[in-house]
Amino acid sequence: MYITVFLFILGLFLIIKGGNWFVDSAIGIAQLFGLSEVLIGVSIVSLATTLPEVTISVMAAINGHSTMSVGNAIGSMICNIGIVLAFPLLFMSGKINDKSFPLKAFILMVALAILYWTATDGIIDTKNSFIFISIFLVFIGINIREAYYSISDHKENDAKASTWKEKKNIILFFIAGIISILIGSNLLIDNGIIIAEYLGVPEAVISLTFIAFGTSLPEFTTAITSLVKKKPAIGLGNIIGANILNICLVIGLSALFSPLEVIPQNLSFDLPIVMLLTLILTLPVLVKKKTYSVQGLLFIIIYIFFISMTFKNT
Repeated sequence: MYITVFLFILGLFLIIKGGNWFVDSAIGIAQLFGLSEVLIGVSIVSLATTLPEVTISVMAAINGHSTMSVGNAIGSMICNIGIVLAFPLLFMSGKINDKSFPLKAFILMVALAILYWTATDGIIDTKNSFIFISIFLVFIGINIREAYYSISDHKENDAKASTWKEKKNIILFFIAGIISILIGSNLLIDNGIIIAEYLGVPEAVISLTFIAFGTSLPEFTTAITSLVKKKPAIGLGNIIGANILNICLVIGLSALFSPLEVIPQNLSFDLPIVMLLTLILTLPVLVKKKTYSVQGLLFIIIYIFFISMTFKNT
């Protein structure tokens, strides 16, 4: 069991380290093309930081652990807002002047509503997956359109001059990040299941808590970085984009390989928690165009309640 715990921790470490490399290199690639910081947060960075959830959930679905696929996606969404975004908001709230935020928030809310609707029969199947993948393609299309105009508007001022050595390092860290995340994901799934069985804890609970938190650490790193650099829009955009991808890409791709089982707790408790957190996050920004410290406090309270109730019901 000591070896299993070690391999589980090693998997988390590789995911964290690989996520950091991947995020840094993704930002570097985006800056080479003069993309805005907000667009980087909501598209490139969110896609990069969601890679652990994608690999873990797809591989879990392929191996017949579909409740882990669903639990990881939902747990990551809860963790992204309840912990990852909570602490930065506690210490630094501020104006959000991103004109594209209302559209991204709308896409997230629509995706959440469709997820709940498709899960009501207890199964998310291949037909449902095409709906989520379609939303994902629309989301990517919107980001590509914004990127095109961003490059056109800021090509001279924002494009990053870079030597060949710098470009080579970005590419190497990009590849190293992907490999590290894939290896770490395998270790995390295999040993997470063993630990769950040893402790008598259902796979769904493990994926909703420990694994979800582990795969959300890249988002946490990005949020803290945006706090230190006083760029709250990057962290906020990352979380909005990451949660859209958790629904449309993580669950959508996983359901392509195997029908996903939705346990009653997902419908009666987990998804309503995601919806509540999303409303508390988006409404103040939509109405007042700013974030507040009290949001961060509410997120932490709700997350503690979620964790305590999840383990109480095991």
